[in-house]
This record gives sequence, structure tokens and C-alpha cells, in this order.
Amino acid sequence: MPEQHIWTGSPSQVKNTLPFFLSALATFGILFLTLVFKWWPPGIGFVGIPLLYALSRWLAVGAQQYELTSERLLISRGFFTRVTDSLELYRVKDMRIVQPFRLRLFGLENIELVTSDESCPAVVIDHIPTRLRLLDQIRTQVEACRVTKGAREVEIE
Repeated sequence: MPEQHIWTGSPSQVKNTLPFFLSALATFGILFLTLVFKWWPPGIGFVGIPLLYALSRWLAVGAQQYELTSERLLISRGFFTRVTDSLELYRVKDMRIVQPFRLRLFGLENIELVTSDESCPAVVIDHIPTRLRLLDQIRTQVEACRVTKGAREVEIE
């Protein structure tokens, strides 16, 4: 049976709340100091530094993408250099949802997966809307993959 696409998404820009706030604060601080000390032409050039930082953070989060298929979880990161990690779903050992207060305010959650994959033993799908119920979809696909491949989790002490 061919691999089927289940879901594609990316983290919310709420992830950048603090960097955006600090960039705005730095921008207004630079403008204020430029006006107070009458250092007008050269001082304005420094405003671009926090704005470029905020833009780089926005692009980094926007370039991150998660794709859930019937067999794998693909995590792509990077704007100029794109890196894609592939996690076979039958390797997922444990799952949990983490919702700090800040994320609950925006209806978001982090999903943590513990895997038996040596290259990525822990995977975090962060800042995903709660309404998607993504953990349930992942769990369903993990169980289906294990049945299809006949894989079982064995603990050796």
C-alpha cells in the first residue's frame, strides 16, 4: 500500500513572541536615543539590526515544516540550507503533550515523541494548534504501522 499524506503544518509564529517584543523594544530604544542625543543620520542605521533579527526569526519559523504520512514523520528546517529528518512511525515508543500556560493562552501545544531511532531519540513538534488533535492522529498511524510491519517494543533489563 502506498504511503498516504495525513497532515502538513508548521509552528505558530507565537513561538517568536519574545524575540519580536525584544526587537521592538530595541528598535524604539535606538530611535529614542538617536533623537535625544541628536545623532540622527548615523543612529537610524542601527535600527536595522533588531529588525533584521526579527525578520530572521520569522523566516526560520516559517521555513520549519512538519509532514505526517501513514508511515513517517518528516521534519524540515532551514531557509537557505534545507534539512529534512525522517522518523519511521513504528519507532515511536512514547508520546506526550506539553502545554505551558503561555501556549494554552493561544490554543497551542507541544507534542513530544520518544523514539528508538538513534539519530533522533526525542522529537518535539512545537507550537501546534490544539484543535488539530495531532497526537491522536500520530497514535493511530503509529499503531497501524506497527500492525503492518509486525513491530513490537521489547524492553531488555
